[in-house]
Amino acid sequence: MKPWVHFVMLAVLMLVLAGCGNSGSGAANGSAAETAPTEPKQEETVANTGDTRTVKDAYGEVQVPANASRIVVLDIGALDNLLELGIKPVGAPSILAAGDPYPAYLKGTEGIENIGSVNEPSLEAIDALKPDLIIGNKDTHDAIHDQLKQIAPTVFVETLGVTWKENLQLHADAVNKLEHGKKLLDTYQQRIEELKSTLAGKDAKEVSLFRPREDKIQVYLKETFAGTIMEDAGIVRPAAQQDAGFSKDITEEQIADLDGDVIFWFNREPDAFAKLEKSKLWATLKGVQNQAVHPVDWEYWMSGLGIQAVNKVVDDLNTYVAN
Repeated sequence: MKPWVHFVMLAVLMLVLAGCGNSGSGAANGSAAETAPTEPKQEETVANTGDTRTVKDAYGEVQVPANASRIVVLDIGALDNLLELGIKPVGAPSILAAGDPYPAYLKGTEGIENIGSVNEPSLEAIDALKPDLIIGNKDTHDAIHDQLKQIAPTVFVETLGVTWKENLQLHADAVNKLEHGKKLLDTYQQRIEELKSTLAGKDAKEVSLFRPREDKIQVYLKETFAGTIMEDAGIVRPAAQQDAGFSKDITEEQIADLDGDVIFWFNREPDAFAKLEKSKLWATLKGVQNQAVHPVDWEYWMSGLGIQAVNKVVDDLNTYVAN
């Protein structure tokens, strides 16, 4: 065989081997592509790792983080409850005006970003905090509910005040602290039973509750935050204050409606009570004659609306009614 034939045969053999090598490499690469795990979709990650939970709020079912870490609250009741549940929100509103201090009875509010007022929370401020959960109430914030949902999962209670027990349970559920919330309610019930037991051994006292204002006197009825606590404790209200509803307005001429063995009052207007106290009719009330008129803190008797405020009201009832 001539030398050039050997050369050609060698070249053909090298080409064949090279082709086989490329085919093997391609097969290997193809196999690796087929067996490599694909990036899971977001919903698959959530489902597999349990990153969310379902809670039912005033609007329906809401998917919330299993353990939210950046929570914004839109009212003081939610702020109160979350702090007592051991969770500090990253943002919360003032009661009246943006930037006002949080209620003095609440501890641990340092470092919470102010997001405006309860009635006018700032969407921009909320969005800037990058929350993973927002908690508010339908009564006050229904108009911005859809916008808030675009920022983060949003849980709303229906209303405030008389539903404080249900609200605590929903707040606890939203932050995955249901058992803690139940213990707080159990402790409250135990305190109420102790108060009722103490009161049972005494002459029944009628307890009056009102708010003097610049242009009227607002009598608080049974369907109020403080009213529900007094009713739980079996405290008797004056006949004029036993109506259903939130409140009724009276004039100084109707001052007898304020009478009680014990009289509680709170207000935000500094001169409103002083004006009422100067009335000649004020001195006719038996609570006044018995020196049983007590100013109480509006921040928790009227605007607290959470479990810490509840316990502060119970403290006052023990101090001024049970003793």
